[in-house]
Amino acid sequence: MNKSKEPLYSVAFRHLSPDAKKLGPDLPETQLHYLSLKQIRTLLESAAALAPTVLPPADPELRITGETGKFVIQLRAGNLNFVSWSTSRTAGGRLTPAQIVATIAGEVTAVDDAPPAAARGLSEFLPSMNVCLMAFAIMAVNAFTIWFIFQPPRKLSQKFSLMPAAPAERLLTEVAGIYETGGGVGDRRLEIKPDGVVQRIKFGTNRAVAQKQTYAVKAAEAAGKPALVLVTKNQSLITINDAVSVVLYGDTYRRVGSMANLGR
Repeated sequence: MNKSKEPLYSVAFRHLSPDAKKLGPDLPETQLHYLSLKQIRTLLESAAALAPTVLPPADPELRITGETGKFVIQLRAGNLNFVSWSTSRTAGGRLTPAQIVATIAGEVTAVDDAPPAAARGLSEFLPSMNVCLMAFAIMAVNAFTIWFIFQPPRKLSQKFSLMPAAPAERLLTEVAGIYETGGGVGDRRLEIKPDGVVQRIKFGTNRAVAQKQTYAVKAAEAAGKPALVLVTKNQSLITINDAVSVVLYGDTYRRVGSMANLGR
C-alpha cells in the first residue's frame, strides 16, 4: 500500500530556542530539518504564546523553507506576522498558527489580515495612556522631524554596478514589499514596488504619516550584495541583507508586508 510522500520543511530560528519556548537576543541561531507540518504547527503555537512577551532588542523569527516556498514568521506586536517569500502565493499579515500552516501547505491563496484578539486588546488599551507618556512621544516626534529636515546630505561610500535588465527585474520583484524599523510598529517605513518606485515614510502620533518621500531606484550590486540605487544627486544605496531586511542610511528595515499589502 503506497502512501503519498509527506512534504518536509527546514526551520531556522533567530532569537528563539529550537523548541520556540524561549526567546532572547543572546540565543544562537539554530536550524532544524525534516519537520512535518504538524511539528511546525507545534512550534508556531509555542511562538504565539511567547509573542506578547517580546521586548527590544530581541527580534525573534522563524524562517521556514520547503518545496512550497520560503516563509518568515516574525513575533511582532504580540502576534505572529507572516511573510511569504519566493512563492507563487501572495500572503502576508498577522495570522494564527493554523492559518500559517494552511498557507504553507497551499490550502489557501489569501489571508485575513484582521488583527486577532490580542492586537485588539492592545489598541483598546492605548487611548488610556497617561498624559506624560503622550507628551514624551510628541517631543520625540518633533525632535526627529527637525533632524530629518536639517540633516546633512548623505554621501555614497560604496561603489556599485548596475544590473542588466533581466536580473534587475527579478530583483525588484523579489524585494517588493513593505519594510519598517522597529518591531513591526516602527516610526519609519520603506515601500518598495516592483516598478522601481520607493516611498520613504515617517510616522507621527498614532502612526499618522508625517513625511513622505518618493524615489526611483535601479537594481545594482555593491560589495558582492544586491542593492537598489536611489536615483538622486547623492545616489545612496538600499542594501539588501536577506529575504526580510534592507539597510538605508545605516538603519535596518525589516519586512512587515508583502505585495498584497502594497496593492498591485
